[in-house]
Amino acid sequence: ERSAPAENFYSANEAARYTQNARMRTIQTHTPRAARAAPARAACGGALILDLGCGTGYSGRVVEKHGHFWVGLDVSADMLEESRQEGRPCDQLCHDMGTGLPFRRRIFDGVISISAVQWLCVATKPEHNPERRLQNFFRGLKRVLVPGGRAALQVYPEDAEQMELIRQAALGQDFGGVFVADFPTSENSKKFFLLLYAPKEQPPPERGESERSGGRGRGGGRGG
Repeated sequence: ERSAPAENFYSANEAARYTQNARMRTIQTHTPRAARAAPARAACGGALILDLGCGTGYSGRVVEKHGHFWVGLDVSADMLEESRQEGRPCDQLCHDMGTGLPFRRRIFDGVISISAVQWLCVATKPEHNPERRLQNFFRGLKRVLVPGGRAALQVYPEDAEQMELIRQAALGQDFGGVFVADFPTSENSKKFFLLLYAPKEQPPPERGESERSGGRGRGGGRGG
């Protein structure tokens, strides 16, 4: 995370490596199964799931296989382009989640994120303020989730300070939840999951902002 901004680090070469490396395929396919469970259980039938830091789309395909719809967001245009090479129709957006989430209020039943949120803890550009970027992110997360909606964020914090920075930003938006360590005694396999649920009562929409209503978008959506 300290070597370059995410959109530069995840270049075309790195994106190709993700799709060509068998071990990377396995990790990126299996890890979302654990993260998927919390938000997917929050809705009956086909839930609409937001995949933050969706990369080449492995996580979204796991969601798809379990009968849900998904929308992907990633800061790397190269990773998204590699995902499109697979020939699968999907709804994806190139965007920096440290500036907020550009979606309607209360549109997603759940959110997953695999190894992305920790990038917000590091200033990779002069204008980056990690604390402010985390606040922007969790404020946006709360806004786009349905009341009581779930989020499962798998992260690789560098240290306890980064974990606390993430935790405080989530608490600042009234999220409830818990940090869980998967394979806690293994240095190679250890993963941290932040399992969150949004407040069941959220403030009314700001002026000019509509409530969740009507149909959902093509590909990753469902009709109203």
